[in-house]
Amino acid sequence: MRFGSSPAMDSSDEKQIKKRRSSSDDEHHQPAARNSIQSLPQEIMADIISRLPITSLVQFSFACKSFNHFSRDPHLVNLHLSRTHDADPCLIFHSDYPLRNQLSFVQLSGQNLDDETQKARRINIPFAASMPEFSVVGSCNGLLCLSDSLLNQSLCVYNPFTGDYKVLPRFMEFEEQQVVIGFGFHPGIKDYKVIRIVQYTNTYHGQVTPSPYRRRIGFRRYDRSDVQVFSLARNIWRSIGKTPYQIAPKSSSVVFNGRWHCLSRLGRYHGVGRDRLILSLDLADEQFREVQKPEFAPYPARFCSYHLVVVRDCLGVAFTAPPSYGGSLEIWAMKVYDVKESWVKEYAIASPGPPLRLFSNQDLTPYGIWTNVRFGRAFTVLCVLKNGEILIEYKNGGLVSYDPQTGVFKNLTFQGLPKLCKTIVHVGGLNWIDR
Repeated sequence: MRFGSSPAMDSSDEKQIKKRRSSSDDEHHQPAARNSIQSLPQEIMADIISRLPITSLVQFSFACKSFNHFSRDPHLVNLHLSRTHDADPCLIFHSDYPLRNQLSFVQLSGQNLDDETQKARRINIPFAASMPEFSVVGSCNGLLCLSDSLLNQSLCVYNPFTGDYKVLPRFMEFEEQQVVIGFGFHPGIKDYKVIRIVQYTNTYHGQVTPSPYRRRIGFRRYDRSDVQVFSLARNIWRSIGKTPYQIAPKSSSVVFNGRWHCLSRLGRYHGVGRDRLILSLDLADEQFREVQKPEFAPYPARFCSYHLVVVRDCLGVAFTAPPSYGGSLEIWAMKVYDVKESWVKEYAIASPGPPLRLFSNQDLTPYGIWTNVRFGRAFTVLCVLKNGEILIEYKNGGLVSYDPQTGVFKNLTFQGLPKLCKTIVHVGGLNWIDR
């Protein structure tokens, strides 16, 4: 058990915590009547405390030993998490500019989106010295999965609000490889799992490695694969074999219904030419399956761009029509999981004109809201907020909300953000990590 100020706290918060901590041992020995909340039945106490925002809850956990012990109660952790899922998420901003990686956060609510004075608060990173450069793999139930982007040899599961983290053991590497990493939770087995899909070139068994010329022009044929799964409950890596699919290296991914979802490459599977597929890996039985996707007619599928998103407790797809068809954005939701007929077009957003300009910083070149998708995905649909607005991040780092009722876009700006950021939708929770 570890005590200390939360990594998400600013200096004023830390001073208040130190004052409370200086008398925490004395308070711990006072009669229960002196501490009214501790005199309540544990169920009522959990009901009250679980309604606190995550930053206040972390301060509560560091107030004294008895509160810290209670903050680890599984009933309280799950109750707070269930209530947090019913509210708007917080946003974590990851920046690697100019040198060292930084994390900041903002707690969202539909009422404060117009508040331009809202400040992004820095998160202290306890492992910054050992992993100065990292990328965020994913967020699930209050935990982040981070990958060492400098050496690509470390993975870490981290709670940014409690400061708890676990560096995962080393895993199998190949000489020539592409790696897709996923992270998720299965409620049935109550286990978090990290997935590494390694697509590699076989340099053994008499096969020849690519020539220097092919290396120079970037030619690689990653015709073999190895799927590695780490269970936090078992604390061990396992290889579950190969996958018959080629996963897009920078595929969008979401966790839904106890399954990790991603997109395949364009190509041939089982000898048949195929469009991109929606794939799922069940985190319980660790089997890959294809998920039925919507029909985007009349658009030519090979010239469309789409990525995965969760829309109001449904698996969804954010789809961009080709520029020759107007470049509009459609958001589809699958009302009944894995039933193709249940796909419904929830939102259709036409290209505005003249294009709204977004500035993440005065020194950056602005992008129009509908940047040509032929040069890469122009935007990412992050989530749908409780007030019905859609949160969208653009590739220059600009963040906007879109109101489908009025058709109005709003730039979202927060004080204290670094120049370049990647936005991660996060549910703040008290999940503690066993090392």
